[in-house]
Amino acid sequence: MPAAFLAAPQTVRAADGYWLDQYNALLFLGSFKLDPELQAMRQQGAGVVMVHADSLPDPVLRWIAWRARRAGLKPVAWIQRPTPTNLKRVGALSSYSALQVDDHFFARPPVALSSLKASLAPRQLWCSFQPGQYSWRAAQHCDHVDIQVYRQGCSPTVASAYQLGIAGRRDTAIAVYHDGSATDDRRLSCFRREIGAIGNRLFVFKWKNPEHWLTPITRGLWQTLSRLRSS
Repeated sequence: MPAAFLAAPQTVRAADGYWLDQYNALLFLGSFKLDPELQAMRQQGAGVVMVHADSLPDPVLRWIAWRARRAGLKPVAWIQRPTPTNLKRVGALSSYSALQVDDHFFARPPVALSSLKASLAPRQLWCSFQPGQYSWRAAQHCDHVDIQVYRQGCSPTVASAYQLGIAGRRDTAIAVYHDGSATDDRRLSCFRREIGAIGNRLFVFKWKNPEHWLTPITRGLWQTLSRLRSS
């Protein structure tokens, strides 16, 4: 959905922000692990938690925002299903510092960015573009701009910045995903160095993919069903 990496593994800063999807949000709340998870995000270097806000009830969203602030994180509401109703409902939550829209919004904008920004004031509008969606005209309405270049290597990512015409723009960040691996630590060290050298910011985010906790459950379920079927 807003710092340099050092070579030594123990000093690698893992993320600028975390994406908290709605499934993990409910899991953390139900298991009383929300506070420790938010604190762990902060310890990883994150300053922002981007909360997947589409389907979570308003009281839950307010609670998460409150706990995030207590943990030292800036809460940003990330909308992935940008219906006018969702944008209006989540945009009205004053407990969030910003509302973030992404490629789902820009594929078919349901409202003008200028109107959306005006409705949020004085809070911020964050915009996360796919490379093919980016335009300076749209980006000028956004308080935070990043372009999603998630799975490319270091050199192709730098080349993308030149191809998009954003090289040297400090107001435009390249967003990359860190999966928690040592390989990504090394790659991000290159990103920090090379993206910084051309004058852009890098926005690194992490996500606890729910597959990590869903896969063992579903695997066990399918194994049980298979045994029952074979017997």
